[in-house]
Amino acid sequence: MKLYLNDTSPFSRAVLATAVLTNMPLTLEWVDPWATPDTLLRLNPFSTIPVLETEGSHAILESLTICEYLLQHSSSAQLQPVKATNTPRIVLLGQSKTLMEVAFRSAALARFDAENNPLSIRGKQSIQRAIHSLVSRLEAEPTLFEPDFASLYLHVALDYVLFRHSELLEPKTVDSVKTALSNSPYQSTLNRISIEVLSKRPHYNEL
Repeated sequence: MKLYLNDTSPFSRAVLATAVLTNMPLTLEWVDPWATPDTLLRLNPFSTIPVLETEGSHAILESLTICEYLLQHSSSAQLQPVKATNTPRIVLLGQSKTLMEVAFRSAALARFDAENNPLSIRGKQSIQRAIHSLVSRLEAEPTLFEPDFASLYLHVALDYVLFRHSELLEPKTVDSVKTALSNSPYQSTLNRISIEVLSKRPHYNEL
């Protein structure tokens, strides 16, 4: 299988972490979706990443869908899927994915000098509210970081906010997020595939 990804995309990082934790063999194809390369368009007319090209040449889009595919095709116990019947964990997964999406969109708008765009302003305000809520929960619920897929998405989302939007947060909030991440069950794995590591565009067997 081949994964098309970008080094700073939190969605790509979440998929890559899922692949590592589920011991799924991959080939990595590093692409710039903003350049709309033909190699990506062949699989995805939206020119977005990540994209997983399966052995049968099917193109799976959208990070949650790709992760679900990897989870269902793996027998590894390192990453537990979130059952639809476990409402609190499904809620956390949804919140984490939404935080990731809003943080990414706000960072993308900044590329085009649109930081004063109402959508960008609204996004940054929602990031602040979401982080405040999550920090309060993490302090009240030390077990919020269970070893499951929801925790992995939460970790990647919080990491991305620190990477792109730390200026939106008070120093004590940044410290609280960093402390919470240090207690994450996926700290070691995500350190191995940090944004700094991915910026070097490594081969999959180097991770």
